[in-house]
Amino acid sequence: MPLTLPPERIKQSTRMVYQRLARAHSTNLSRAPVPDGKSLARSLGYEPAGLPIPDAAWDLFAGCGNPHQWIKLEPEWTVLDLGCGVGIDCHIAAFDLKSPGRVIGLDYTRDLVELAPTYTPPQVRDRCVWLMADGEDIPIRSERINLALANGSFNLLPRKDRCLAEVHRVLVPGGTLIATDLVRVGELGALGEGFEDAWAWCVAGALAPGGYAQLLAGAGFSRWDLRVTQEYGPLAGAVLVAHKG
Repeated sequence: MPLTLPPERIKQSTRMVYQRLARAHSTNLSRAPVPDGKSLARSLGYEPAGLPIPDAAWDLFAGCGNPHQWIKLEPEWTVLDLGCGVGIDCHIAAFDLKSPGRVIGLDYTRDLVELAPTYTPPQVRDRCVWLMADGEDIPIRSERINLALANGSFNLLPRKDRCLAEVHRVLVPGGTLIATDLVRVGELGALGEGFEDAWAWCVAGALAPGGYAQLLAGAGFSRWDLRVTQEYGPLAGAVLVAHKG
């Protein structure tokens, strides 16, 4: 899908969509009969009933996969969650960490970043840090992150080459990126007036699986694996695991 709008306009329109969701405390404003919140999380392999995360946080879950299924965290790692939303993946990761391990949740929608600490379980509050920032310009010093997660957020960024270069910069040698998102496996057709909303729902920004190789190599990643996990017509859920060095 070609980029037909300025990158900043795409990001601004996406912020506005997620701002509406945050203020409505729901990811399903249309009440469409599709999985959302806890039901979506369960369909992706999460177990909300076993986690002390408030229902109000699950109501705003909008992931495309479950990155925790693809790696075992070391307790002293520093984890970065790009597009953290209200912090569900941050909270889950934080339960596997101990000092000096911590999770940095980063999102460019202020309403979500402000909600995240209000939903943080007390047991992991000291291990979670929240940043309102852009994944294309990460305000973290180089080689500080052991694991970067991006669950349904990579497709929201129009300049994916810039995002991957930033992730590579902040990862320590041997660090890992795990991105769960949609990929394009068929023809989407014309999106027309729905183009901006389609970006906000990870559709218009979806790449074909083969589109990742050049971006990853250009950013400096040495090896990676991309697997399709679920198919939805012209789109599919996928997990990307990429390593630095």
